[in-house]
Amino acid sequence: MQLVPFSFIHMLRVLRYRRVNSLVTLLFILVSLVKLHAQDPHFSQFYASPLTLNPAIAGTYNGTFRISTLYRDQWRSAIDTPLRTFAMSGDVKFDVKYGANNLPDAVGIGITFFGDRVTSFDYNTNQILLTAAYHKVIDKRTKQYLGIGVQGGVFQKSISYEDLTFQDQFNAVDGYTLETGEFLPPNNKSFTDLSIGLHYSITPTKKINFHAGLGYFHINQPNLSFFNTPDIIGAEINKTDILHAKWSAYAGASFRTGDRMTLQPRVNALSQGPYSEVNLGATFRYKLSRTAGQYLLFGPYARGAKGIQGTRMEALILMTGIEMNNFIIGMSYDQNLSRLLNSRKSLSSFEISFIYIGEYHNEDHFCPQW
Repeated sequence: MQLVPFSFIHMLRVLRYRRVNSLVTLLFILVSLVKLHAQDPHFSQFYASPLTLNPAIAGTYNGTFRISTLYRDQWRSAIDTPLRTFAMSGDVKFDVKYGANNLPDAVGIGITFFGDRVTSFDYNTNQILLTAAYHKVIDKRTKQYLGIGVQGGVFQKSISYEDLTFQDQFNAVDGYTLETGEFLPPNNKSFTDLSIGLHYSITPTKKINFHAGLGYFHINQPNLSFFNTPDIIGAEINKTDILHAKWSAYAGASFRTGDRMTLQPRVNALSQGPYSEVNLGATFRYKLSRTAGQYLLFGPYARGAKGIQGTRMEALILMTGIEMNNFIIGMSYDQNLSRLLNSRKSLSSFEISFIYIGEYHNEDHFCPQW
């Protein structure tokens, strides 16, 4: 999902006069903007985009490098132009050894590219982020790690005015062919961003591990409004659209319940300004062969949200995937439980993810990958 480009008041002002393919498209966009004002995009497969879940996750795997990609296609069956969100990240890990018999600390360094597309009015968001994390061994017997991570970068937002029409452009005969008298601000802006995080993990036995973390994003809380130029916008118009700081808390575990089956319960809670959501579920990891490192992944999840419509169950999610040594491919389908504007159209979303871990060693990585 997407952030609001200007202040919400000005977005309504632009959309009010725009010619759209259908009334349904316009209504869906308007309601989604109300609901998601000043919120970050989110993914159902939150572990498949590790560096946007928490900066401290960089380097939390058993290998030398990791590449993660995730694509989300939202509301394709309900609107003419679906919302599209994608993320791609890569991180490398370096061991820091203090002795021949000691379990090494780890340093993780990563880079993330993120994009969000609202093609109905060519509103685009692009981000590039650099991440660094350090993971300190607390107890080598139980493989306890405590990590801290920092993340910084820039994001750029733009909107095209070419596809927008306004009331004063109507020629009173056959179309919107006149020049507009609207004062439009620059349609391309960039902002800096800074985030931090903590990550803890423990593996008390070969069959059990646990991890938890906390991330704090957008410490600087930038002003996203395009309408912040005093010489063209009247003082009576709201020119502020602050990107609220966001908390991201998560926890998960892995229990090997048999020779072939592992249960991985997970929870992720997000809070940003007046909005919050919780994703809860479990992944079952079934080994397809007793010798080969091939696994079938599947599991149900649910998402609850608190926003302008109160607290409610928002969506049911079904995930599935396959793991083959270094590779993990995942797919998920969201079915939204609310009926936006009483529409009969399905508010479904689809995600596909791909993870590759270079020089993968064994199954004892201390953070799940999917």
